[in-house]
Amino acid sequence: MKIQKKITLISSLLFGLVFLVSSVIIYVAFYQSSKNIYFQELSRTAKISAMFYLERDELSQKGFQPIQDAFYNLSADQEVSIFNENGSIAFNTKELEKDWSEKITQIKEKGNLNFREDDTYYHGLFYQDNQGDFVVLVKATNPLIQGQKNRLIGILAISFLIAMTILIVLTSYLSKLAYKPVRDIIKQVNRLNLNKTPLQLSYNSSKDELEELFQAFNSLLSEIETGYEQQKNFVDFSSHELKTPLASIINQLEIALKKERENIEYQQTSARVLQEAQQLQQILEHLLTLSNLNRKIQYKEKLRIDEIIWQIIEKLSEVYPEEKFQVKLEVLPEDFSALLFKGNETLLYMALFNCIENAAKFSETKPVSIRIFKEKNQLQIEILDHGIGILEKDLKYINQPFFRGNNTSGFQGNGLGMSIALKVFQLHKIEYTITSKPQEFTKIQLQFPQ
Repeated sequence: MKIQKKITLISSLLFGLVFLVSSVIIYVAFYQSSKNIYFQELSRTAKISAMFYLERDELSQKGFQPIQDAFYNLSADQEVSIFNENGSIAFNTKELEKDWSEKITQIKEKGNLNFREDDTYYHGLFYQDNQGDFVVLVKATNPLIQGQKNRLIGILAISFLIAMTILIVLTSYLSKLAYKPVRDIIKQVNRLNLNKTPLQLSYNSSKDELEELFQAFNSLLSEIETGYEQQKNFVDFSSHELKTPLASIINQLEIALKKERENIEYQQTSARVLQEAQQLQQILEHLLTLSNLNRKIQYKEKLRIDEIIWQIIEKLSEVYPEEKFQVKLEVLPEDFSALLFKGNETLLYMALFNCIENAAKFSETKPVSIRIFKEKNQLQIEILDHGIGILEKDLKYINQPFFRGNNTSGFQGNGLGMSIALKVFQLHKIEYTITSKPQEFTKIQLQFPQ
C-alpha cells in the first residue's frame, strides 16, 4: 500500500476513533443529564403527593389550594403510591403489582432513592409527619427520554458518516498535494540517464524536510555523476596508457624473434622489455591504488606528519643528493601537537611522496623547498620547486588520471601519481592549492583540518 493511501486510512481511522469516543461521552452525558432532570421531576411529584395526602388536615383551605392544584396538574404517566409505617398502602393512584418491602426499607434508610428498572423510573421519598412515618413511591415511564436518545444516536451516526466522508476526501486530496513533489521526483528519477548531464533533479523550494531530502539526493547524484565520469575517463585513459607499454613489449619481442642475434642485442632487448614491463607494473599498481582509495581511507590512525616527510626525504635521497631537499620545520616545540593528524599513513605517505618526487624530478638540479608551519591553528605544508612549471591551461586538468602537461614529454611518468595524491588529500579533507609559472616555479600548499 502506498504511503498516500496509508495516511488517508490511518487519519480516517484515528478520526473515527476520536469521533466514536466523543460520541459515547456526549451520549452518556446527555443521558445522565436527562435522567437527573427526570428524577428531580419525580422527586417534586413525590413531595407534592405527600403534602396533598398528609398535610390537608394541617393547612387552611387557602393554604392547601396551591398544593391541590399542583397535584391535579401532575402528569398522567406518573403513578403515586404512599406506604404507612407498617408497609401497607395508604394511598395510590394505581394498583402495584409486586412486593416493594425491600425497596421501602432502603428508602427509609437513605431518606430518598432513585432507581430504574428497564424503561421505568422510580423515586422513593421517606416523609415524616405527625400522623406517622410514610414512604412515597413515584413510578413513571418517560418516552421523551427514549425518543431523545434515539434522535441523538441518529444525529451522531449521520454526523459521523458525513464527517468521515469529508475527512476521507480532504485527506486524500491533501495527501496527493503533499506527495506531488515526491511523485515528480520519482518521474524525474525514472527518466535519469547517466549519459546526459547534468544529473540533477529539479524541485520547488519548500523549506521543509522534503527539500532537505531532495538536496541530499542531488548531492548523491552529483557524486554518482562525478564517479561515472571518472570511471569512464579512467577506462578510456587506462586502456590507452596500457596499450603503449604492451605494444612496445610485443614489438621488441617480435623484432628479437625474427632472426638470430648477438647476446648483446638480446640483452639490450631484454632490458628495454624489462623497462616497459616495469612501467606497466607501475601503472597497474597505481590503478589498483586509485580504485581502492575509498575503501582504504576507512583505516585511520594518529601519526606525525613531519616524520612522514623525513621518511620520504630519506627514501628520495637514494636517488637525489641530500642538498636537493631543504626542509624548514617552523613549528615550536610547544605546538608539536599540531603535527599530529588522524589519517591513513600509507595513503598520506604515497600522496606526499608523489608531490615531493614530482618537485624533485621536474626541477632537475635546482633545490626543492619543503616548509612545515602552523597558521591560524592549522598545520600547513608548502612544497616549492623552481623547475619547468605547469602551463596555465593545464592546471585545471591536474587532478585527472593519466593527464600530463604539454611540457613534460621529456620526463618519465604516466600521469597517475598527482591524481592519486590529490584524491588522497580530498578524502582526508586536506585543502590544497597549486600555483605555478612556467620555467619559474611550482608551489603546492596543503592545509590540514583542525
